[in-house]
Order: sequence, then structure tokens, then C-alpha cells
Amino acid sequence: MSKAFTKEDDAAGFSAPSSTLAIPPGPFRITATGARLAAENDDPRVREAFARAEPLEPVVRPERAALGVTVRVRSNNRDEERAYRLVSPEELVLLGTVRPTAIASVEGPIGRALLGACVGDVREVMLPRGREELEVIALEGESVDTTSP
Repeated sequence: MSKAFTKEDDAAGFSAPSSTLAIPPGPFRITATGARLAAENDDPRVREAFARAEPLEPVVRPERAALGVTVRVRSNNRDEERAYRLVSPEELVLLGTVRPTAIASVEGPIGRALLGACVGDVREVMLPRGREELEVIALEGESVDTTSP
């Protein structure tokens, strides 16, 4: 309805619901990097959700792809290299746009395919553009930063 057809006081007493993040109400896991970024975030919704987070110990020298590990892959179909940090779906919702590195939820197709992979493994993933083979070429752990929370 156009504002021209309402009275000025129609909005009196109305308060819009505060927006919420699509995160389940219970506890959830968050990587050490994600915990640090959430603690630095000014958004009250992120801080509220972070209060329920269970920060994981940083994975420094990974042997397998796990939460917090950056997985470098070569696409055998497209002959290009990419890197994905594996995170929980909740961390993706909380901080998905904060990081410069591509991140993948372990419940999404790429994260699910890479979870548990070792260097040299080739994993097949079905994407909207079609089937793709990803060869794991490196696993990088999280840096242990003692200067940040």
C-alpha cells in the first residue's frame, strides 16, 4: 500500500522484528579462525550466535581435510587451482562474506566431497555446471595467532 493512503500514526507502536541469522538454537562448532573473526565482529546477531559456539582447537599440520583446514585443489576438468576453507554450515552463515578465501560448508557439495581427503586424492563433486573432479594438491592448517582472541 502506498504511503499516500495511510495515516501518519498508523506506524505508531509498531516495531519491526529484529532480523535473525538462520542458525539453529543449540550449540555449534566453529573453527579457531571463525571464532576470532566472530569475536571481532560488531554485528549483535553474530555476537549472540557466537555465544553458543564451541570453538575448535586450530588444526596446524593437517593430514586430512577437516574443519578449519584450507584445501587446495586442481580441477581436472578445467585445469585451474582453487582453495577452500572447510567450515561448519553455521560458520558459513555467520562469517561467509568476511573472508577473502573461498569457504565451503562441510554439508555442501564441495565440502562434503573434500572432507577427509588427503593430498593426492581425487574427489568427484556434482555442481550446477556438471560433474567435476578435484585433485587435492595441498592441505593448509590454521595459523595459531596469539595476539587475537
